[in-house]
Amino acid sequence: MSSSRAVVSSTILFVLLYTTFSSAFQSKATIFRLSRTISKATAAAVPSRILASMSMSTNSNGNGEECIQTKKVGIIGGGAAGLATARAFLRENELNQNTQYDVTVLESRDSIGGIWKYEDQTKTEKNRPMYRNLRTNLPKELMAYRELPWGSDGEASYVTHKDVLEYLEAYANKFDLLKCISFGSSVKQLNVLDDDQISLEWTTNTGENGNVETHKQTFDNVCVCNGHYARPAIPRLEGLDTFQGDIIHAIEYDNAQPYAGKTVLCVGAKPSGLDISREIGLVAKHVYLSDSACDKKQTFGNVSLMPRMQSVDVNGGVHFSSPRSAEEHVADDVDAIVFCSGYDYDFPFINEKSNLELQFTPGERRVQPLYEQTWHARCPSVSFIGIPHSIVPFPLCEIQAAAIVSQTRQQINGIPLPCLSDRLAAASEDAASGGPNGARVQETHNLASHQWDFCRKLAKISGDYDDEMEKFIATNKAIYDRSGQERKSMIPGGDDVYRETRFRRDDENQSYEILYSKTGTKSTV
Repeated sequence: MSSSRAVVSSTILFVLLYTTFSSAFQSKATIFRLSRTISKATAAAVPSRILASMSMSTNSNGNGEECIQTKKVGIIGGGAAGLATARAFLRENELNQNTQYDVTVLESRDSIGGIWKYEDQTKTEKNRPMYRNLRTNLPKELMAYRELPWGSDGEASYVTHKDVLEYLEAYANKFDLLKCISFGSSVKQLNVLDDDQISLEWTTNTGENGNVETHKQTFDNVCVCNGHYARPAIPRLEGLDTFQGDIIHAIEYDNAQPYAGKTVLCVGAKPSGLDISREIGLVAKHVYLSDSACDKKQTFGNVSLMPRMQSVDVNGGVHFSSPRSAEEHVADDVDAIVFCSGYDYDFPFINEKSNLELQFTPGERRVQPLYEQTWHARCPSVSFIGIPHSIVPFPLCEIQAAAIVSQTRQQINGIPLPCLSDRLAAASEDAASGGPNGARVQETHNLASHQWDFCRKLAKISGDYDDEMEKFIATNKAIYDRSGQERKSMIPGGDDVYRETRFRRDDENQSYEILYSKTGTKSTV
């Protein structure tokens, strides 16, 4: 009995302190953090009417208005996904009077932009995927966030990494995002606590004599936006370790000059493989481009398209073959190999200590269990932005972020997430599906032509799907299809003509206009 009285007494004292603080300071964050200090034992002993009253704050003039709840949000990464997510939460602060978000973006580098921040690393070990002469393979009119249109000005639609970085900087400045970014902050550990809050531990380089400060903070929601271009994937091939020439992954590639006059093999014919092989082909003696979709050798100028690379023999010969053909090809003159073979997902701050079951096995290129490729199915307060690939990243991340924010409101305007068992079942089915086309486990997050319905579904979850959103998505699809058609018509090592096309968006008609093409023709679709 004395124990219960002590609990009730401490509760009454807490209520008095709570009222005093809420009226004296009117600090949203202070009120919320103070209210979270009630122990579970106290909460169990307090009558429900008292607890209910504690969800209300009395303002300075005693009107008894509803308490504004403040939630702490941690965002890991200050690239395109992290910026879109920060903007989504800060925009909600402007629109929602019931819930306010205290946003902290933890960015390991000293500036925003993620992979779009190019650094000349030719004199050091290069460990970032951006290379010197990269131009986008999507037009800027398509790449742009919905809130900040880009292009349709008659200038080049396919732009440099410098142009993209400047656009991201303009986005951050327009929406005042820099105020919530902690630069030089490298996240070391994520832990899910017993009350479903998330603890993050990170270090910050102070810049003073190389000193490093360690930080630990608890958040209500954590959004993982660390990208998926940090852990190179190199296939295990028989005899590769005996190859006497140079071997690198595309993450180490900066420019073609080291390959002048050499015979080079590029493994992988997705966008990076096509671009790097074309660039190297301008200075190399010969380039082999290995494509798993190719059945037989085809030569275009000094570039030969080859089937899948299978092995390296004792004499240094590289063997190629396709399961769809009995013919084998051997290249015995290869001086260097560049693996344009993609990346594995990696979350070095999530491990066995995290109390968060998350699988991301190297080689599988699959993250599970995720609900709608966004929320951790068991712990939706941890979400992942930018996991899908073969998509238009900026607007997709923007729509993902809005959906995540929608589920943190006191009143959900869109569609609430289903119950735990349904989320787990959906995540399990998705992880076993082999992607939207049911191809293989490595295609789990390959949305490609399915990205538009994915965007529509998330926009409905967030409550943002309307005629204007449909026009935006449909226009993106129209430009994406045209751009892809032109890109796929290129021959390996051929002229880079598709990047000369210039677009103008026409959202009202869910279409676009071609302002310029290499042939000089104009068209409206």
